[in-house]
Amino acid sequence: MADARLNGESILELMLPATSEKISELTPECEIWAGGRVYILRKDEAIDTIRDDKNVLWTKVMAVEKWYELDTSYVEPSISNDPTARPPADLAVIIVGGGSNLSGNRYSTGTAAHALYAILQGSDWTMGTVDVTGIRDLEAEKVSRLELIKMIQDIWGGYLVFDSINKIIHLRDAGKWQPYNGFQVRYRKNLKHITRTQSNKIVTKLYAFGHDDLDIAAVNGGKKYITNNSYTSREYVGIYKNQDIYSQSELKEKAIAELELICRPRYLYKVKLVDVRVLPEYEHEDYSLGDMVDIIDPDIAPDSPRPRIIRHKYNLFQPWQCELDIGDPEERLIEQLKASFNTTGFIDGKFNGNGQMSGNYLEDMTVTDAKIKNLTADKITAGTIDANLINVINLNASNITTGYLSADRIKAGSITIGKVDNDFVKGLDLIKNPTFLSYANETNRLGNVIVNQGTLIQQNAEQISLQAARVTSVDNRVTSEAARLDVRADRIQSTVERVDDDVNGRYGIKSEIRQMADEITLKVGDDEVISAINMSREQITIDADRIDLRGVTSIYGDNRSEATFDRYGDFSIYHDRNTVFYIYNGFDYVDLGSLIGVFLRVSGATRSFVPQGTWDFSNARVIGL
Repeated sequence: MADARLNGESILELMLPATSEKISELTPECEIWAGGRVYILRKDEAIDTIRDDKNVLWTKVMAVEKWYELDTSYVEPSISNDPTARPPADLAVIIVGGGSNLSGNRYSTGTAAHALYAILQGSDWTMGTVDVTGIRDLEAEKVSRLELIKMIQDIWGGYLVFDSINKIIHLRDAGKWQPYNGFQVRYRKNLKHITRTQSNKIVTKLYAFGHDDLDIAAVNGGKKYITNNSYTSREYVGIYKNQDIYSQSELKEKAIAELELICRPRYLYKVKLVDVRVLPEYEHEDYSLGDMVDIIDPDIAPDSPRPRIIRHKYNLFQPWQCELDIGDPEERLIEQLKASFNTTGFIDGKFNGNGQMSGNYLEDMTVTDAKIKNLTADKITAGTIDANLINVINLNASNITTGYLSADRIKAGSITIGKVDNDFVKGLDLIKNPTFLSYANETNRLGNVIVNQGTLIQQNAEQISLQAARVTSVDNRVTSEAARLDVRADRIQSTVERVDDDVNGRYGIKSEIRQMADEITLKVGDDEVISAINMSREQITIDADRIDLRGVTSIYGDNRSEATFDRYGDFSIYHDRNTVFYIYNGFDYVDLGSLIGVFLRVSGATRSFVPQGTWDFSNARVIGL
């Protein structure tokens, strides 16, 4: 039997006598070509050997269509088009709508075609027609290509159509892809048995929510819901949620399509028929999985609907014996798949092989505290956590792998990064009641040299403090160094100090800069000598045992007077731009001058004082001539 479902499994089962020579050909790597499909045996539980109640041995072969081989194919080493993200982890797939183009601009970034093209690169499968719409993101880690393909279908929607002969994958839009060849399931012609299942879960008022509780109010006249009373005037409320939709207009469009389907009863037809295509006169009647077909039965389907084939099961050796599952006539979302939320599909999709359920699929439920053994940050991928419900939590930075944490999300309390304990480095001081604290330290040893160093960043309502310290021990000598910058509303102060301890005693030196609105003070000194410069609006005070001035130096008394030292050793005093007094360095002599010119020369060559110009001694008292 061959059994294929749209957006589901495609299998082939054969029963052969256990003594058949053909069994030797059924190796794990063989391929079975049948019914326009290619099947493989690389799966769990592929072959059973059975002894029946008549003591006959049989071999049951259970193959899957060849696209199942993509379940053992991975995107290696990884792929990412997010320019803002750090390098992706091994076997990670990050394809975002606002990222770079991975298809050489063949397809628009963020579309299903772009994502499917990217993940198939490096495999021997290619992409066919993809006509579903929407801009979405695809992010996964350590999942196979087949799982990624299923995720793309789940995120963007549509029908997966596999061509296992040519290794081509299509993703078709339900509204655009409606192949119809005129095939009819007709009473008294080919119909043997039919069952119509009616689903009466009706919704006439639908609230729509997208990513992060996005709603449609802005594009729907202020209303977060839409209505459809084409079947009944009564109100039945439902909710449509799709975390992969970021656009309000697209969310409204999807909600309208969903409500169009669920505002009235829906039907699923299970049909057993005689496939008369094997007869020459009916060769023209053709159909395949996904085709639209007519159902002609006045009692079961009086309105003669045209739904889609969503399952085709038939006997390879007696193809006229077949079964069809045919969905809702205006189908956009297969009712069979919707029903799977509480049947087989739910179990297959939500539980892993160990019977465990992922937290991603818990909605509108309650899990008691006693049932939660371990909850780590990597398991919280969406939604909102109320901080009032968290009593104790340790959030390690390595658990935050994407996105960012904005300040508006931190409403109270404090943040501590690092560990402040007994290994706190000497020279680092805690401020009072810090609301932010980041600390790092390390100890290194090389021979007889031990270095312990650390940094500390702190903040409270009064100040911000940045500190760094290092303690170096070499034999009997210990050197402690520390730097600190404190910022307050009324001042900024920085200090750098070093203290040496050895057998000869202790010596320390420290520099400090203190800045306020009306004063700046600079100090450098040890326990005995201190040099300081104090600046205020009125004056500058320099206090030091020795003051060295290098270069051209000018001293201004007011706007009319100044004194200048130049680099050649010349000194001048000016008043109203007139030279009142000067000393000129002639290298082997020195001249002293005034308003009238040079009046005295000191000669280095003759080691003598030589008066210059005219000297008037008329009012002088001369002694000792």
